[in-house]
Amino acid sequence: MKLFALLLLILPLQSSAQNTQDVADQTFKLNGKTQYVYAFAEGDVLDLMVQELTGKELKSIEFLQFPDHMIFRAYELDSVLTKSLVIPQTGIYLIRFQEVGMSKKVCRFTLHRTPASMETARFNTTVPWDIDEYPDFQVIKKSVQSGTKTEMVSISGQVTVSAKKFYLSNPVNAWQFSLPPNTRQWAYRISVGQAVNQARKEDAQKLTQAFQVGSAKLLKIQPHTALAAFALGMAIDLTVSKSGEDVEYAITDWDNWKKFSEGKDYKAYIQQGNVSVDVQRRYTPLQGTYWFALKSDNWVDDIDVSIEIEAVTEVPLFETELHLQPIKP
Repeated sequence: MKLFALLLLILPLQSSAQNTQDVADQTFKLNGKTQYVYAFAEGDVLDLMVQELTGKELKSIEFLQFPDHMIFRAYELDSVLTKSLVIPQTGIYLIRFQEVGMSKKVCRFTLHRTPASMETARFNTTVPWDIDEYPDFQVIKKSVQSGTKTEMVSISGQVTVSAKKFYLSNPVNAWQFSLPPNTRQWAYRISVGQAVNQARKEDAQKLTQAFQVGSAKLLKIQPHTALAAFALGMAIDLTVSKSGEDVEYAITDWDNWKKFSEGKDYKAYIQQGNVSVDVQRRYTPLQGTYWFALKSDNWVDDIDVSIEIEAVTEVPLFETELHLQPIKP
């Protein structure tokens, strides 16, 4: 029972410490009077530490709610001051320092903030305007990016490429794909006929071995396939082959796919010849619609080409931020 009661006391303290935010850590020369301006939300708990670093005395330290509501004042500080304060109302607050005598002082203060709620956790404490010129303000909300989330997007398809049929048929075809928004990098496997099944089997075994030695622990997310692990940047030797039925391919835009199909000179992001299975990781292009341009050198039999893509996306995450904005006439 005593242990349970102790845990009840400790856990809230740990939770509070996790939410504590660094607002300021300032070291400055004090000449006459100096003040710093911040914005705080109602219920914020502030931990203030002030220190004069040369062993001399400060006349006063004041903490005020703008414009002139005194919340805390200390006189004749010649050591270290620590103070915990609770913000009574959302608004602008001043920390004001004044010196004693003619000798210059060097001061340092730190300020930490513990928000009262999740709603005010993303309260912006900066006041980026002249408060004497614009003393009135309002609290507004805006959406700000708070981070990103790594996700995998899978794309796959199959296309048949005709044989030459003794020059009675054009042995080309294309497979269109679009990269998902926020793609950071991607990988693909292109394979002819049944070669894809053997490649998947061998690569699944390699991924299992990588998990056993802990290689995959460095990845941001756990991959669902070996190709996904490769796309994420894992150093895994995926299966490639030039044996069996093969295909020539290139990754192009629409205009260059048309040139490819007509046997004209074309430009491509990558082009490979005579592959049965090929795997590549790509860092370009990262957005838009493209084509796998495909060509067969078979005389009689058509070939089926399978294409699998694993795209790594960084999806932006947004949160609502509260901040003060001046009211201008």
